[in-house]
Amino acid sequence: MLALDALVDQDLLICPRCGSPVRPERGEWHCAGAGCVYADEPFPVVAGVPALVDFEHSVLDADRLRSVAGASEIERSRFAGLLRRLLHPANTTAPRNLARMVQLLRADAVGRRPRVLVVGGGTVGDGLDELYADQTVDLIAFDVYASPVTQFVGDGHSIPLADGSLDGVVIQAVLEHVLEPTVVANEIERVLRPGGIVYADTPFLQQVHEGAYDFTRFTDSGHRFLFRRFERIDSGTVAGAGTALRWSADHFVRALTRSVRLGRIVSLAFFWLSWSDRVLDQKHSVDAASSVYFLGRRTEEPITGADIVDYYQGGM
Repeated sequence: MLALDALVDQDLLICPRCGSPVRPERGEWHCAGAGCVYADEPFPVVAGVPALVDFEHSVLDADRLRSVAGASEIERSRFAGLLRRLLHPANTTAPRNLARMVQLLRADAVGRRPRVLVVGGGTVGDGLDELYADQTVDLIAFDVYASPVTQFVGDGHSIPLADGSLDGVVIQAVLEHVLEPTVVANEIERVLRPGGIVYADTPFLQQVHEGAYDFTRFTDSGHRFLFRRFERIDSGTVAGAGTALRWSADHFVRALTRSVRLGRIVSLAFFWLSWSDRVLDQKHSVDAASSVYFLGRRTEEPITGADIVDYYQGGM
């Protein structure tokens, strides 16, 4: 991963309010833009890293972020991570698509290392281990909280990185947690160079899983249209109808019994539903997928409404 100092040296960091450069001065981070509120008022520093957020236009609150020292407000226990690994088959979709992304980026970035951003990279996502371990890629990661694998705290609605500064962007299980996904997709387009590549995977049929910070879902076609200014390389299902049914059983039991614990027990009992995704018909599974993905290259020719109707990959 690129060090925070390298981001500064390469003039990659910008103010999320006005777009001017951001630089550290005597332990404080200020915007260099004349008249910008963050020129006079420094960005908060939490867990040793700057929180480059336009707090006036974000769900994040500066005082609350300071009070928890940049920690996540969502409990992320080891037990929950272990439970996910027990319930889900290994994610083969993300590693396959990320390997393809890196291969394409290496071919484009002759004589230099591809620069890849992970939006929502507070933890190493499902199937992203090889990307984080890849020494041929300059990796940048941020999230709405600080962690050992992030260089700064940020908000995807206003990514604090320079225009056209990235070769690739990965955004996994994040778009459901942002207020305006179209704004985030536009930001991804902005920070990518012409021809840059995005990989996104996002829930479709999943129940709320981060409480007050869970807002949106996408069908496969809706997800494709979100990235309409990208040429499709590949898209489809990450987790299918079996996983969606297991999620539903879990939350049905929660609603019936008023018990999260009993819902999780039922989910464990029906773990095999997620494994059944491997044998289900893919066309019909797209219409009932738990989550979908899109891999695409930035283009100057967006698809139209008619194009998205023709795109439909389901079984109806």
